[in-house]
Amino acid sequence: MSLALPAARARSSAGFSWPRLSWDRLTLVLLLVVAGLILITFQDYGITWDEDVHNWYGVFVLDYYLSGFHDLRALHWLDLFNYGAAFDMTAAALNRFSPFGVYETRHLLDAFIGLLGIAGAGRLGRALGGPRAGFIAALFLALTPNYYGQRFNNPKDIPFAVGMVWAVYHLVRLLPALPRPPASRVAKLGIVTGLTLGVRVGGLLIFGYLGLLLLLAAFWDGIAARRGAVVARALAVSLWRGLLPALLIAYPVMLFFWPWAQRAPLAHPLAALATFSHETFPFATLFDGRYVPASDLPWSYLPVYILLALPELILLLLALAPVAALAGWRQGRAAPTREKTLGLFLLAFAILFPVGYAVAIRAVLFDGMRHFIFVLPLIAVVAALVADLILDRLARSSLRGWAYGALAIYGALHISVMVRLHPDEYVYYNSLIGGVRGAEGAFKLDYWANSYAEAVHGLARYLRAEYGADFMRHDFTVAVCGPPISAAYYFPRNFIFVPEREAAQFFIAFTKDHCDKALSGTPIYQVTRMGALLSVVLDRRAILAAAPAPARLAGGR
Repeated sequence: MSLALPAARARSSAGFSWPRLSWDRLTLVLLLVVAGLILITFQDYGITWDEDVHNWYGVFVLDYYLSGFHDLRALHWLDLFNYGAAFDMTAAALNRFSPFGVYETRHLLDAFIGLLGIAGAGRLGRALGGPRAGFIAALFLALTPNYYGQRFNNPKDIPFAVGMVWAVYHLVRLLPALPRPPASRVAKLGIVTGLTLGVRVGGLLIFGYLGLLLLLAAFWDGIAARRGAVVARALAVSLWRGLLPALLIAYPVMLFFWPWAQRAPLAHPLAALATFSHETFPFATLFDGRYVPASDLPWSYLPVYILLALPELILLLLALAPVAALAGWRQGRAAPTREKTLGLFLLAFAILFPVGYAVAIRAVLFDGMRHFIFVLPLIAVVAALVADLILDRLARSSLRGWAYGALAIYGALHISVMVRLHPDEYVYYNSLIGGVRGAEGAFKLDYWANSYAEAVHGLARYLRAEYGADFMRHDFTVAVCGPPISAAYYFPRNFIFVPEREAAQFFIAFTKDHCDKALSGTPIYQVTRMGALLSVVLDRRAILAAAPAPARLAGGR
């Protein structure tokens, strides 16, 4: 049942002659288009910094079960035992049957999970604003480059974001039936919450949102009835029939994907939560052209990274959201319903609270806004609701033709930017900073080494052109800045990884932390996007040839 007001439902096709369901069909077409793009491009994406350790974690969790709980490597694998393995174990299981490579399979799975996030944004937008708002929400999220690019190779933040948007959707759908929500809806919320907790313990936020929603709904009913007893009764019933069943369903789902939590179902999840709350990162992170300690960030770090990662249109609509809300309240076309008011409040709260809390406690952050990707689907929904209201106004305006034309031009330009960035869409910055070229040197670009796959292929082409038919008869030593697997996975058989950078004939480095300047050498291949350097390949053979004999021997042939 849609939470949109009757007027909102009627206006969902304002200005168009299409039947209402066409917006639902368009949403389906959009999802099919994105699915097709996934199948065509999923092998274009590189291996990010965290993927290797997450891959092994998934293997160890799967072996934990296949060994009859005797293989305990998952319980002490680096610090990943603090995370659930809902994504990683599923990927490990698929890799036992997949015809693709290990990481290609992970990328395919991750991308389709990200597609579920686009569908979730569409469903949430539809629930709050009608079918047209749902289509726009799905479209906005699909065209958010940071989300689009990370869908393929982010094993934590994308699955978590998908879980959060679907959880908010199910919370909104609970509202009409409170304090006695249907068991089926509570069960869906419990399963989604359990899967989200099975990725990251931060999914406990969902129970906080649920508790807040139940409290506000009970007070709403009590105020409407002008009886305090109604508040207590409604709250008690909703806790018994909503919060408790959701918790009882979510917790076993979480435990299934989290072996370490199984050993102490209460203490270990709380310990993981405490660990992340006091996370340490003893390095500096790039912000506004300077490196600042991750433990002593300016309050603006996270808000600025989020704002610069949003497409201009979404950013504008987000800025107009308070104005649209105030205008709607003043016009008072219809009395506000509990479902509509609390649903919109929850949407805003689920965006503002996590970001505000992180700023307030001076959370340790790095990699830009990566840990807060889960707010992007919700932001897309807010922008879609505002866009839906504006389209209503445009339908009655003589300027609508010009407005639609401008939107079409902007959309084409934005899509062209995403095409030019492919497969590094996640390095996108909007025009407030001058795009990726303007962000170069001031904000993080390819911090996860996604561009290393292209760098390796570029090096191989260079050497094939140099050696011709003799290429495979020579071995070449290659060093890598950062995660070796991000490059070594794509090495031809005659590329040999060496950990000693100074001894390598070739050095592959991204621009993160000035790593591209760590060694001298001749640049022979550069990965650039829209004028910004992402990574470089340095030829160090001349330097090694001029070095003393021991160094030349260490460098290989």
